[in-house]
Amino acid sequence: MVNVLRIKFFKFYTPLNIDKFLRWKDSSSRTDDEEPSTSVTKNLKKVVKRKYDEDYIKYGFSWCGDETAPRPQCIICGDQLSKESMVPSKFKRHLYSSHPSCANKDKQYFKRCLEQNKKQKKFMKLAVTVSEKALEASHHVAKLIARQKKPHTVGETLIKSACMEIVRLMLGPNEVKEVNKVSLSADTVKR
Repeated sequence: MVNVLRIKFFKFYTPLNIDKFLRWKDSSSRTDDEEPSTSVTKNLKKVVKRKYDEDYIKYGFSWCGDETAPRPQCIICGDQLSKESMVPSKFKRHLYSSHPSCANKDKQYFKRCLEQNKKQKKFMKLAVTVSEKALEASHHVAKLIARQKKPHTVGETLIKSACMEIVRLMLGPNEVKEVNKVSLSADTVKR
């Protein structure tokens, strides 16, 4: 009984004969001037670089990103499709499936939407840069308060009110709104 188990174990765990799994090519059948064929060169797909065409606006699509490799972007919902999908049929499918109410709109409608989107982006950039400048000013004032070893409440009670009064007298009441955006409260400066 032990010998039978030992034989079964030996047969099961012996190294396999690799020759029965490999296919050996006959090297004598090939002539010397023939090159061995490689399947890699046959299976390579041709990469197509698609460019944005101005007529795509009638499907509700514009482009975003780099000019050398533009990506199609839906004007209505802002979805970005892949570069490979810059084909009119895929634009139509997106328009009819996602925005059926806009499917019958003309080219001028999509141009107006594109202009509105551009204006909106410009406005948002302007709003963000103003808040970044206000944040930077807040940090500089907090640093000055810390160097003088004064309490943080000085910024809110004295410095901000003094700055607003100076700006109102010298530049006008419209600029006071910009100075008011700078946060100098004790809680904000403490963080």
